Amino acid sequence: MNDRLQHLTASRFLTVVALLLILLGLTGIQLLVRDQFADARVLREQAGRIIASRTHLADLLELHLDAETAVRGYVLTGQDQFLVPYRNAINRREKIFAALQQDGATGTIDSLPTLRQLSEEKLANAEINFRDADANNAAAARERIAGGRGRIVMDEIRQVIARLDHAEAQTLARLESQSETKRQNVERLIAVVLIGIAVLLIAATLLIGRTTAQRRAALASARQVAEQEKAMFDGAVDGMLLLDARGGIIRANPSVERMFGYSAQDLSGRSNMFLMAEPFSDEQSLAWLARVGRAGADGAGKRQEFLGKRANGTTFETEIAISRFGDHNESQFVTAIRDVTHRKHAERMKSEFVSTVSHELRTPLTSIGGSLALLAGGAVGKLEDRAARLVTIAHSNCERLIRLINDLLDIEKIESGKMSFDMRRLMIGPLVLRTVTANRQFANDHEVSLEIGLPPWPQYVIGDPDRLEQVLTNLVSNAIKYSPPGESVYVTTNQSGGTVRIEVCDRGSGVPEDFRERIFSKFAMADSSDARTRGGTGLGLTIVREIAARHGGSAGFADRGGGGSIFYLELPLLAGNVPANPNEQTDLPLLLHIDDDIDCLTVVASAFAGRATLVSAATMDEARALLIRRTDFSGCIIDVGMGADSGLDILPAVRAIAPELPIVLFTARDEPHAEAQANAVLVKSRTSVNKLVETTMALVSPGNRNS
Repeated sequence: MNDRLQHLTASRFLTVVALLLILLGLTGIQLLVRDQFADARVLREQAGRIIASRTHLADLLELHLDAETAVRGYVLTGQDQFLVPYRNAINRREKIFAALQQDGATGTIDSLPTLRQLSEEKLANAEINFRDADANNAAAARERIAGGRGRIVMDEIRQVIARLDHAEAQTLARLESQSETKRQNVERLIAVVLIGIAVLLIAATLLIGRTTAQRRAALASARQVAEQEKAMFDGAVDGMLLLDARGGIIRANPSVERMFGYSAQDLSGRSNMFLMAEPFSDEQSLAWLARVGRAGADGAGKRQEFLGKRANGTTFETEIAISRFGDHNESQFVTAIRDVTHRKHAERMKSEFVSTVSHELRTPLTSIGGSLALLAGGAVGKLEDRAARLVTIAHSNCERLIRLINDLLDIEKIESGKMSFDMRRLMIGPLVLRTVTANRQFANDHEVSLEIGLPPWPQYVIGDPDRLEQVLTNLVSNAIKYSPPGESVYVTTNQSGGTVRIEVCDRGSGVPEDFRERIFSKFAMADSSDARTRGGTGLGLTIVREIAARHGGSAGFADRGGGGSIFYLELPLLAGNVPANPNEQTDLPLLLHIDDDIDCLTVVASAFAGRATLVSAATMDEARALLIRRTDFSGCIIDVGMGADSGLDILPAVRAIAPELPIVLFTARDEPHAEAQANAVLVKSRTSVNKLVETTMALVSPGNRNS
């Protein structure tokens, strides 16, 4: 359809161009003809002057001949009648010279003085002869005539006039030749232009015919498309509505009539909100329509669910997709409405079935797994090697089933919105450490090492610790499973702006190209053999994505330089007074806080906000690593009871690195000999957090440290 419209437009353009060229050709012909007429007029004027000049020259010659004949006749006969031509010649002579001077013909003006001089000499000689004859001295006149001087002058006059006449004849012939040549050129040019016009007329006729045919074809195609759209619109199983710019119903298909129980006439002109069970204002409808994108663009065709209301008052669940088309000022909308009542019912039944079956399976599987674990542990005596191997296999597959059921339950909870989240303030560092520690044995079983890269400053987020640990466990365990033996999985955190990014980097084979688009889909496996060779349900990354989204973050992956993949979790950092990087506030003292209670670490860090920057360590290993990486601590707060370890064990390492470093023991039990090893000992049950802050700040102040 678009190609036909383009061809039609091109044909119209070429037709207009052809007609313009024809108009220009006709205009050119008109100009040429007008120019030819102007040249002819000039030629006529010039020819007239030349002819007049030649006539005057002939008259002048005749005049002198008449004068000569008259004088001779008078000398010979003495009769006065011969004097009439002479006197006429005298009278006409000046008029003829004046006319020749006015004609200005070629060569005449330059030769007139000579001609006038000869004329005067000729007439003067005639005048002398006339006077001698009049004075009865005819013999002298006859003698003078016989002398031939008059004849000589007359011959010279005749020669000058002949030369002038010949020059004028040549000029006239040249002008006629030039005019003829130009006329022939104009005729040829006009012929060429007329041929071009004829060609253009033929081309324009063909183009007009082609345009007409294309227009008919375009109209036929448009009618066919309109009929197809009407058939699609009216024959669609889903309800279809055509809305105006304000959301008013222009047209409804039969499916809408069956779905809602209204006729098309009843719906025409009503607002689309008329079909919704929940009342919405016209302003809300217009605001919603303003966000709808043009067909084929972003924002178009997005699905949205709402509760529909039938003519009999009953309601039902629907799903709609709407797109905009037309100009911005005259926009219209096409809406597809689908009754999803049965689908929603089926989804609820499926979810209930999965939930029921999963719960019913988890209890016996837990018992089976526990029993198999007891057998494998020798609760009923040592098993034979073959029996022990079979029990181990059974126990491993039982745990795999339990994980599958747990994943199914998590997905069902997430999709139904029933998964609860215990959102609290927490630090990323301890979360990463717990996850890595929990997966070390799994990594050892696969001959893969785990490495951690954490910044020396705390990073806080709001989240559910258990769910985020579930996310990281999925990412870390996947990286371990897909890493070759002898390689390392590197877990690190970094931040940009208001976002912290936890990355799990492996040296596996990477993500196949054809699997990238569906990697976060349910039950997605790069290869069906993965489930058998590496285990897994194909639900882990789906759960990762959903939990990340519930925390306002996202999950994704990228290729790792040198081979392998990077899977990451991005979470929004908690907005507060604690800087993301201690280097951003170089005027605040940097304190190391060691405590295995995450809540205590969080509360103390919040209490020191604005007065000191705390770097928290939840384990002794983390604390030792921080002491190795940084030597610019201004003080140290240590909890004595660190699970199986004691915070006192790290004091020698602290003193070895910084002998004068102030140390505050913030412990849950009395330590009678701790005063000798620390600058201050505060018991948690008897000390407020504010007192801990004041005591520590007093110890790390420059004056006290120098003393």
